Amino acid sequence: MIGRINFYNHAKGYGFITVTVSSKSPTEAPSQEQFFFHHSNFKNGETPAIGAYVSFGLAPGIAEGKKSQAVGIRFATSHEVGSIDAGVSALASKVGE
Repeated sequence: MIGRINFYNHAKGYGFITVTVSSKSPTEAPSQEQFFFHHSNFKNGETPAIGAYVSFGLAPGIAEGKKSQAVGIRFATSHEVGSIDAGVSALASKVGE
């Protein structure tokens, strides 16, 4: 999954990744979903940066009833980011029609 870091608290080591989810209907705008992460889930000890695109997997939430959280996080390649931007642009143009 590819998303963008939209919040990170350096002091506490946690943040949120936002993912744009395409709608099943071409007339509906894409929605966004957020996933919690902890800096310890970054591969190779990388440091999270707000605005950065990342690739990640999901694991069940720790507490009962909690959403899935991001794990195995790494910075996304330019190829991965380009395909996300192209998909969102195409969806946005369809919604505007």
